[in-house]
Amino acid sequence: MRKHFVTFGALALVVAFAALFFSGRRESQPMDVVASRVGLSAEELIAMVPRISSATGATMGTSRRVVYLLACSGVPKGLAFEGHATRAADIAEKQRVTPREAATTVLGAMKSVDGSAVLSNC
Repeated sequence: MRKHFVTFGALALVVAFAALFFSGRRESQPMDVVASRVGLSAEELIAMVPRISSATGATMGTSRRVVYLLACSGVPKGLAFEGHATRAADIAEKQRVTPREAATTVLGAMKSVDGSAVLSNC
């Protein structure tokens, strides 16, 4: 009887961890939704990724994540966007920080922008 309680307890613990894992995940938005926030198309953002990657030495995944986070923030707009994204990817690569931390650093360097607050929904 005692083995059954331990087994059910362990099973309940596994189910609780699985439920917390899936409920705690943020929903990501498609690139075409966040692209409009910076005045660019999704194709333009996707085309930036290999250019940023080759310019900074960051991986394609890091570059894609930085582009997504900056577009989701909606702060750098238009022509200045690629420069900010390149700077964030360079920070992520050189300082070995996450793309979110690099994007927060770049957004924080912009005047009157709190980088962590802007990225809270991304």
